[in-house]
Amino acid sequence: MEKTNQPLYQQLMEDVRSQIENSLLLPGDKLPTEREFMQKYNVSRITVSKALNELKAEGLITRFPNKGSFVARSASPLAAAAQVPLEAPSALLPASASMQLPAVPEGSTSDTAFTEIACILPSISDQFSLSMVNGILSAFPMDSYICHLFQSFNPSLENRLLQKCIDTGISGIVLFPQDQPFFSEQLLYLLLQKYPLVLIDRNLPRLDTSYVIGDNKTGGALCLRHLHTLGHQRFCFISSARRDTFTVRSRINGILQEAEARNIPESSITIWDSFNKHQPYVHYQKQMMKLIREERITAFIAAESTTCAYLYSLFATMNLRVPEDISLMSFDKPLVESQRPDFFTHISQSEYLMGKEAGTILKHQIETRDPQVTHRVISPLLEVRKSTRAIVL
Repeated sequence: MEKTNQPLYQQLMEDVRSQIENSLLLPGDKLPTEREFMQKYNVSRITVSKALNELKAEGLITRFPNKGSFVARSASPLAAAAQVPLEAPSALLPASASMQLPAVPEGSTSDTAFTEIACILPSISDQFSLSMVNGILSAFPMDSYICHLFQSFNPSLENRLLQKCIDTGISGIVLFPQDQPFFSEQLLYLLLQKYPLVLIDRNLPRLDTSYVIGDNKTGGALCLRHLHTLGHQRFCFISSARRDTFTVRSRINGILQEAEARNIPESSITIWDSFNKHQPYVHYQKQMMKLIREERITAFIAAESTTCAYLYSLFATMNLRVPEDISLMSFDKPLVESQRPDFFTHISQSEYLMGKEAGTILKHQIETRDPQVTHRVISPLLEVRKSTRAIVL
C-alpha cells in the first residue's frame, strides 16, 4: 500500500471501491478474507475490519458471518447478467430473457416478490439455443419469475457464474454444462446442498442430479441408417467438440452400433473431432479433397448445425455441390443464407420441448422444495430434406 496522508483503512477502502467501479469486482464476487487483506496491505485486523465495515455502510459490500464479504447487489444479478454479452437478437427472446423486468400485472402491487432463476448455456447465438431458452422460459409465469440468462463460453466462466448464483441467492438453475475433466467445486456444492438444479442437453455421469437430454445414441444411428439406405458406403462424422465429450461420444457410439448391425466395417467411418470452424476455408480444402478423392467418402454427418453450415460453404469453395456431389446432414437444423431453411436433412432434438421439460422440473423443485432427481430423455426425429440423396454409381 502506498504511503499517503490518508489513514490506512481509507486507502484500503479506495482500492476496493476502485475495483468495484472499474468492474474488476462484480456484484456477488467474494472479497479476500481479512487475513488476506492483512497480508497484502501489511495492516492490522482492526484496520481491515474498519475498512470493510465502512464499505458495508456505503452499501458497496455485504458481510456474512463464517462466509466472508461480497460485492453488494447494488448492481443486481440482473445487471451482472447483462454484462455477459448476448449475441442473439433480443427480439427473438421474451422480455425476461432480454434482461428486462416483466411488467407488473394489473391489480398487483409494484413490490411483488419475484422468484429469480438462472439459465446458463455455453452460448446463445443459434436457433437451437434460442429455441431451448424459449422452452425453458415457457415453464415460468412472467408475473412471478425473473430469468437471468448467462453465456458461459468456457469452464472457468461457468464456474464463476455458478458461484455468483450461489452468492446472490438465485433460487434455481438450468445449466447446459461445459465439458470439464472434473466436477467443479460449485457443482458439488449445489449437489450436496440439494439446490434446485437441472442439467440440459448433457448428462454428467456420476453426478446424481436432474437432467433433460436428447437420445444422442439413437440420433447417431438414425443418421447412418438414413445414409446407408440411400446407398452410401463410406462416411465422415465431424464435430467441433472433442470425441470424449458426453454428447459426441454418444452420437459416435450410435453410428458405430448401427454400422455393426448393417455389417459396415468400422474402417468405412472416419471420425474427425475438434474441427475448428473459425479457420479460413482454404485451411481444410486439401484435407477434405483427400477424404473425398482418396478415401471415397460420399456422405458427411455434422455433429452441430454450425459445423454443417461451415461444411456447406467449404464444399462450395471446392466446387462440390450438395447433394449432387456430396450428401450432408446434421444434428439440429442449420441456417445458411444461400439456402432455404428446409434444405438440410437433420436430426431434430425437439430443443423447445427439452427446454420446457427442464423448466417444468426446476419449477417443481423450487415450489415444492422437493429435491427428487428426475431424468428425461427426448427421442430424436429424422427430418429428411434435400441435402442428402441416393448415391449415383
